[in-house]
Amino acid sequence: MTQWQIDINDPAVQTLMNQDETLAKLIKQIGNIEITLRTNPLKSLIRSIIGQQITNTAASAIFQRFSDAIHNQWTLESILSLKETQMKHIGLSKTKINYIQNLLAHIEQNKLDFANLHELDDEAVKQVLTQVKGIGRWTSEIFLIFTLKHENILPIFDVGLQRAAQWLYQTSTAERKKQLTLCAKQWHPYASYGAFYLWEAIHRNLLNYDSIDSVTDKSTS
Repeated sequence: MTQWQIDINDPAVQTLMNQDETLAKLIKQIGNIEITLRTNPLKSLIRSIIGQQITNTAASAIFQRFSDAIHNQWTLESILSLKETQMKHIGLSKTKINYIQNLLAHIEQNKLDFANLHELDDEAVKQVLTQVKGIGRWTSEIFLIFTLKHENILPIFDVGLQRAAQWLYQTSTAERKKQLTLCAKQWHPYASYGAFYLWEAIHRNLLNYDSIDSVTDKSTS
């Protein structure tokens, strides 16, 4: 697996810490992090489609069953060999089966060429990907971060990021998406790094604390 190593002393991280004192508290608490990239673009998009509007636990289970069904051979040919009945048995809804089949058709018909995406900017990649039914803004942004390794992406419609931002900035549920929009501007041009630290806060169960100050107080006591 290819890793994206993020060091607290990286210029990008230092820039974020200088631009956002609140985020800086979280970064200091967490320290260095390691992000697993999704280098296979087809696998990455199918994983995101599977994960739409369900819990991470359910998504992980279905994704693993999907991978097992194709013997972890993430090629177009291998996935095309899956019958619709198999995908239903795996736990995919009819809608998501249609999305995956539509994605495969776009690739077969050369309407989607992954090789060219590396040459495009953020908005151009989103425009190409969202032509595929089932791939919206969130899925395309996750792809930009984890597959193309773009540094300035903040998926404001990601519910996990919204929850983490609400906790970190002590805002309301109604205002948390607006807070992320403000973060996207404040964290430019390294918003992806901020997203990683918010996700890491969830992963480490920091949201169980009242605030980031509660975490830092406990660490120094």
